[in-house]
Amino acid sequence: MNNRRKFIKSTSVLIASAGMMGYQVVYSKNKIRLIDKTLKEGMLQHNVYFWLKSGLDNKDQKNFEKGLKDLVSSVKEVNKAEIGIPAPTPARDVVDKSFGYSLFVWFKSIEDHNIYQDHPAHKKFIDDCSKYWTKVQVFDSELI
Repeated sequence: MNNRRKFIKSTSVLIASAGMMGYQVVYSKNKIRLIDKTLKEGMLQHNVYFWLKSGLDNKDQKNFEKGLKDLVSSVKEVNKAEIGIPAPTPARDVVDKSFGYSLFVWFKSIEDHNIYQDHPAHKKFIDDCSKYWTKVQVFDSELI
């Protein structure tokens, strides 16, 4: 009974918080899932993977991370952005963990994406941080 009360209390807090942050709560067989309501059909998701040079020290990696954060915070057309590193998930044939960093950026439109591409902050990021990578791969998707 005590565990049920804790579950109900924590679930209530989660639902209230989710609504204020723009998420939809979906229930399925006693599991709760959050769906980001701010992402709409027709938006563009810009997925960028970076393979960094081997032998970079901690300072170089931090400079690269700062460059990513400065980039996405400097462009008002960025609707949402996330920066990541390979997750420690189990090895599988379909999983590629060879990259060093990922950058996911959502735009409300193709036009916003195009502004981002030509933005001085994007050009500054490339000028300042291209010395850290050996390869960049981009996957752009239109949300459906």
